[in-house]
Amino acid sequence: MPRLALIFGNGLGMALDSQYFALSSGLRSVWNGSEHFRDEHKLLVTSAIRGLSLDAFPESEVQLDQLQVAIVASEFLRGFESEHVSWLNDDSRELPLAFRRFVHEVASYFHDSGKKLPDPFIESLSNFIKETKSHVAVLNYDNLLYDPLKETEVLRGYSGTLIDGFHNVGFDSRNLDRKNKARLGWYLHLHGSPLFVGNRKLMRDERSFVTPDESSHIVLTHVEHKPLVIASSTILTEYWSRLSKALTEASKVVLFGYSGCDQHLNEVATQHCKQKEIHILEWMGAGQRDARVQFWREKLPECPVILHQLENILAFEDWYAL
Repeated sequence: MPRLALIFGNGLGMALDSQYFALSSGLRSVWNGSEHFRDEHKLLVTSAIRGLSLDAFPESEVQLDQLQVAIVASEFLRGFESEHVSWLNDDSRELPLAFRRFVHEVASYFHDSGKKLPDPFIESLSNFIKETKSHVAVLNYDNLLYDPLKETEVLRGYSGTLIDGFHNVGFDSRNLDRKNKARLGWYLHLHGSPLFVGNRKLMRDERSFVTPDESSHIVLTHVEHKPLVIASSTILTEYWSRLSKALTEASKVVLFGYSGCDQHLNEVATQHCKQKEIHILEWMGAGQRDARVQFWREKLPECPVILHQLENILAFEDWYAL
């Protein structure tokens, strides 16, 4: 059975609970009621984004863009500092930290939803991955796929089917190397996870919260600057590098519950999939079929696009038909 590359977008959570998994819900929840993101942090963020106040939260990635770039810039400058040379003043240090707390809490909101995907969906997907060794990549911060794939032993270190580069808690790019490519595929967190702090993955009780003073690996910014944020993270850089290889290995690509609005992903997919079928599985409420086919042809030029519009994407089980 041919190997596929399966890429899952935010539509996975939206199909489960469209209100909870809307980005604006996560932003609002953290802004209004987070134990770890307090008023002093809000004041720093509001000083840098026009139109915000203690009662007016940011509602989109676009509003957060400048602050996300500020984090990357400050960490870059901090790398040049020494005991006798300081590149950043106190405010310059505190603003990125305040924003990092905010981003970490928003990602944790989605990760800690407590919600679960339907068992038949997970069972059919797990069996398909085990048989085909298909690669999986996710664009979200939630654990809707990760935890159940651990339970079905798709994710079980080198004795499972997929590996994500973490071994004995720590990340190393060499942990993604496969001595037997036919037996192992990759699980790639393309936009990071709140569990990634520094060079380790938080486990069990650590998941509740760790002050994110160390480098975090979360992409929550305007699409224009996502490559910049990814390039600043060794973990995310490695995942995107492996994505290119996964797309090259795959006989077909599946975009599942993906909006099509991440230009960075579209460019990578277009580069590696010009002669490969790209199956789009989306909610039929996304738009009229002819208009959506044209939309995808513009987003993925030169790629053979096949659109599947479903009443409920979580009811899909026939992976072998793709």
